[in-house]
Amino acid sequence: MAKTIKISAPSLGGVTITGVETAPTTVQFRGLTYATIEKRYDYPTRVDAYTEDVDATKYGPSPPQPFRVMAAFLPRDQVPTEAPPPQDELACLNLNITRPTVLPADGSKIPVVVWIFPGANTFGSASDKSYEPSALVARSASKNLPILFVNINYRLSLLGFVYVDGRANHAVYDQLEAMRWVKAHIGDFGGDAENITLMGESAGSLGTHYHALNPLSKGLFRRIGMMSTVVESRTPFPIEDAKGLAAKAKRLTGTTTDEEFKAASVEDLMEAVGVIGGMYGPVDDGGYLGESILANGPYIDKLPIEEVEAVMLGNTFFESIVYEPRVALIPAATRLQRLLEVPIVGPVFASKYGITAEDSEENLKRLMQMYEDLSYGQPVDMTVKSLRAGGFKTYHYLFDQPNPYDPGYGAHHGVDVLYFFNSFKFDASYDVFVDKYQTGWIRFFYGLAPWDFMAEDGHEVANVVFVDKDAHERAEGELEKRRRADVFAFLNQFRYEYDAYNITKRFLYVTD
Repeated sequence: MAKTIKISAPSLGGVTITGVETAPTTVQFRGLTYATIEKRYDYPTRVDAYTEDVDATKYGPSPPQPFRVMAAFLPRDQVPTEAPPPQDELACLNLNITRPTVLPADGSKIPVVVWIFPGANTFGSASDKSYEPSALVARSASKNLPILFVNINYRLSLLGFVYVDGRANHAVYDQLEAMRWVKAHIGDFGGDAENITLMGESAGSLGTHYHALNPLSKGLFRRIGMMSTVVESRTPFPIEDAKGLAAKAKRLTGTTTDEEFKAASVEDLMEAVGVIGGMYGPVDDGGYLGESILANGPYIDKLPIEEVEAVMLGNTFFESIVYEPRVALIPAATRLQRLLEVPIVGPVFASKYGITAEDSEENLKRLMQMYEDLSYGQPVDMTVKSLRAGGFKTYHYLFDQPNPYDPGYGAHHGVDVLYFFNSFKFDASYDVFVDKYQTGWIRFFYGLAPWDFMAEDGHEVANVVFVDKDAHERAEGELEKRRRADVFAFLNQFRYEYDAYNITKRFLYVTD
């Protein structure tokens, strides 16, 4: 039986909270309620005190989501055998805290990391093994740079982002209240409320970027970490699009009015999510995002709030390879026709990439290259340049290390997360590489230059490439060689004429 650890939480009503050791040097406090909702589509109300002692040895409920088979590129022999936490739409606003079992002897507080999980804002949870941070936290302690890691839950898909009752973005407010809870109470667990990094991957990275642009986040974090996805690749959903999605969800659930829709069963909602597909995200409803983005200029030009003192931003070599099977389901002629229907840029991009109606592997690869450039390469490249031009200290990495379990997948979307958490068992030959990658992030959480150990002369390293189980400072011209910078320059001519999501998801494989 795992050992338990008890702490006192003065800021939460003076209760005793019991956590459980997850490794010889780490302890986890699970399922801590940070906010409540009384009924569907309420905005969250933060919980700032518990009325009784808390048993935090078990994970709390997860947000409702459609059934999902574990991704093919993860090891089958390491799939957790225990039953997942139950799903509960009204009780899913909880979080997990992982920290070293032993805190600094001098009583000093340690840096905090808040993780927003990925999954297209449709799948995932704070208790997903892929994001289990014990190995990362243990390494931080072994480096004498101990960190405290927070995994948060939030509502997903039609429960978290749909436009109903004239408002949306419920999940974004969940995330915001989780950050406020951490700011107010993390000191009870040994965390430094003045030294918080917000980060995530994919949809979690997108959420991180949106929070970093929003004045509501002032004072809640000092640094941000973004893996793969940025606002430029997933701009806010226009209100008319959000209304259209809500109408489709009503049709699929057999409802007509908002009141009827709010009473639909969770099972019917999740079935509708499976049919709708795609990615959910912030809606331009005049609430969380402020006044309409149309009134304030292009959202892609916004810079972070001034409290953000440093940014770590990375992406993998060929993110979009994981989407190829879905894109391939659409006949080549249909894909071309859909692309040509995109106003202004569709015909231009089809010509630039040589996309035709030919049903061939070569034609599909050209299409996937466009997908990669539009959704990941160009948006990240532009975001790095924009941040640096705006005076933000920005560290960029390119992750070109293939999947450790199936190298044939290459450096696909999300593979950097496997190495970041190292929660699955890797071959020992990866140990040195994992150490370098995790150590860079740990240093970043401390406000240190993450990759300066790569520079013999001691200069600060801002750009890094991870490849061949090693890491090196990016050489002159290497980005141009690896990331098609000449094509990015071409795409940048049309930045205000399209949004990447509209083309890659709605026109290439999402059907009505």
